[in-house]
Amino acid sequence: MELLNTVPDILEQKIAAVETEKSDCVLSTTSRLLVTLNRYEMRKFFPDASLLNSIFPETRSVEACCLKAEEWQAVLRDYQPTAILSCWSTPRVPDDIAADPESPLKYICHVTGSPKGLVPRSFFERGGIVTNWGNLAAGQVAEQALLLALSALRNQGAWRSQTEEFSHTPFWDMVETLQTQTLFGRRVGLHGFGQIAQSLVRLLRPFDVQVFAYSHGVPTEVMEQARVNPCDSLSSLFSKSEVLFECEALTPNTFQCVDENLLSRLPDGAVFVNIARGHLVNEEALQRELQSGRIRAALDVVATEPLTPEHSFWTYPNAVLSPHIGAPTADMTHIYGEFASENLRRFLNRMPLRGTVSLSAYDRCT
Repeated sequence: MELLNTVPDILEQKIAAVETEKSDCVLSTTSRLLVTLNRYEMRKFFPDASLLNSIFPETRSVEACCLKAEEWQAVLRDYQPTAILSCWSTPRVPDDIAADPESPLKYICHVTGSPKGLVPRSFFERGGIVTNWGNLAAGQVAEQALLLALSALRNQGAWRSQTEEFSHTPFWDMVETLQTQTLFGRRVGLHGFGQIAQSLVRLLRPFDVQVFAYSHGVPTEVMEQARVNPCDSLSSLFSKSEVLFECEALTPNTFQCVDENLLSRLPDGAVFVNIARGHLVNEEALQRELQSGRIRAALDVVATEPLTPEHSFWTYPNAVLSPHIGAPTADMTHIYGEFASENLRRFLNRMPLRGTVSLSAYDRCT
């Protein structure tokens, strides 16, 4: 899942308003929209694709992922779009177009999360505007994180073997064998304090937990306003946490930051939940902890995806795995398309955009 936005909503809106003003002088009745989603993405996010054709004066659709590099460049050169509607499959915008201040391309409306692989940094530097799904995904990813934590606490990885033995295992013996735990009253740690972590804080409140957090660069007052206890180091956070949620953005500074030393600081019986990026964790160190049986893990993301059937993570009964399905959920995908459509209307009508990706947020993208 992509962890982009740590800027408060009110600041995001101000940034969006300023960036939109930059486009006022270039918009006209000749504005062109280039829709670059593949057929699967169109069905998923825009079940009524005809609505897109009514937004811009001119709209062209192309399954950009099927084009060779030179064909993709030719489409951009010949069509001269003012805005691009992009998604997971959209090829990277060529550097010369992204950096060209004379290019008519002013806005990239990204339907999903991180635009890092799509948009060169030079596009931001020359005043281009990029939006993504904003905070739409945060609540659903937080929901998945909570599900994983509860599953690990109840030791779901060992359920099958215990169920097979149920016919001749008393209920009370089964509970003891599984060593089930509750979330109520636990000490919970959040590594990272962006929108997903903040959504998770709200979901955790009914469990009467004590929440701690650490995220480099996030002011302590932001955490305190959310009734969260700031920690002064990752070591302190891990030492305090009976359930640790990994929510941090992946950057060169956070690559494999969760190492053997940090994992060893988790209390015995702790649960480590990763819904951020697999490369935040030294997975060899995590596997050693799982092999020892000292802690449990619940992972929606791993370093190499998808997991092959041969991967050793499957062999640990104290590990719960989900296939990177935090968001969007299947029943809510149309909302992401509606969000993007509304942003396209706003852009064309010189209105403030939602979900604007700032340059600092872009630099934290993975």
